[in-house]
Amino acid sequence: MVIAILISFWLCILACILVLFIRTKKGRLMFKTLWRSPKVKVAAILPPVMVAAIVAAFLFQTESTTEQLDTRAIFYDYSHTLVDELAKQSVITIDSNCDLAEPQPELAYMLPAILGVYYEIVNRATTARLVQLNDTLKVSFDGYKQFRNRTINIMKGVRKRLGGRYTLNMTSRGENHELAITYKGNPWSNEQLCALPATEAGIRESTDAALLMSITRHISDFDFNYEASNREKGLLALDSGEGLEQIFIGAQKLKVALDTAKTTEDAVATFYPIHDMQTMHSEWRKSPLKSSWVDEVLKDVQYYKANGVK
Repeated sequence: MVIAILISFWLCILACILVLFIRTKKGRLMFKTLWRSPKVKVAAILPPVMVAAIVAAFLFQTESTTEQLDTRAIFYDYSHTLVDELAKQSVITIDSNCDLAEPQPELAYMLPAILGVYYEIVNRATTARLVQLNDTLKVSFDGYKQFRNRTINIMKGVRKRLGGRYTLNMTSRGENHELAITYKGNPWSNEQLCALPATEAGIRESTDAALLMSITRHISDFDFNYEASNREKGLLALDSGEGLEQIFIGAQKLKVALDTAKTTEDAVATFYPIHDMQTMHSEWRKSPLKSSWVDEVLKDVQYYKANGVK
C-alpha cells in the first residue's frame, strides 16, 4: 500500500508538470506530435493501470486476511459431531425429524450426563431417542408402561448433574416418556466451550488437557481469530488447522514436546507465540518475557484441573 501511495504521489507531480507544459503553445504542439505515437499512448496509460492493480490487490488481500470465523457455528459443528458419536456408540438414536443444524452447545454438552443418569437408573433400558436439539433438548424414553418412579429418579439425578440454570419437564404419552430441557443461564464463553474438546484431545493423545487449556488461554485467550506476531492465526497460533482443529493439533504437539523436552517448562516454551529475530533462537530462560509467560501458563494449570479438566 505504501508503494502504491508513493507511485500515486509521483504520478500527481508528473501530471501537474505535464498540465503546466501543455498550457504553453510550444507544449501543446509537442504533445499533439507525441500523442500520435502508439508507444506514447501505452506509456501514458500504463502507470495509472499499475497503480489501480496494486491498490486492488492490497484491498483484496486485506479483505481475505480479515475474514472472521463464526464462533457459534464452530460449536454447532462440534455439538453435531458429539451427537453423531453417541449414535455410533448406540447410546442414543436420532429421530428422523430431529434437526441438528444449530444444536445449542450448552445442551449438547450435557447429553452424555443426561443419558448416564437414565442408563444408571433404568434396568434393561431401551435406547434413548433424541427428538429435538436446538434451543430445547428433548429425549424420549420409549417402551415403558409404568414410568412414575423412574421419572422422579431421573428428574432428580439430571437436576443434580445440571444445576439450577436448566429447566426440566417430563411428559408421558402411552409408553413414550419425553424429557424436555432448556438452558436459562448466560451463554457459555469460548473458554467454557473449549474445555470438552480439550479434554477429548487430551484423552486421544494421552496428554495433559489442563496444560493444553492453559497454553491456549495465554496464547489467544480462546479467540479463534487471534493473530500472532508471526502472522499465524487461531487458538494456538499454529501454522495449520482452523477452529477447534488447532486444539487437536496442539494436543499432538504437546504430547511430542512433553515426551522429548527435558522439562515441562521447556515443552511449554515451544508454544510461545511472540516471535522476533533477536530472541527466536535464544534460550527461553534468558528472555524475561518468555520466562514470565511460561510461569503464568504453569500457574493456571491447577485452575483448570480444579474445574474438572484433567
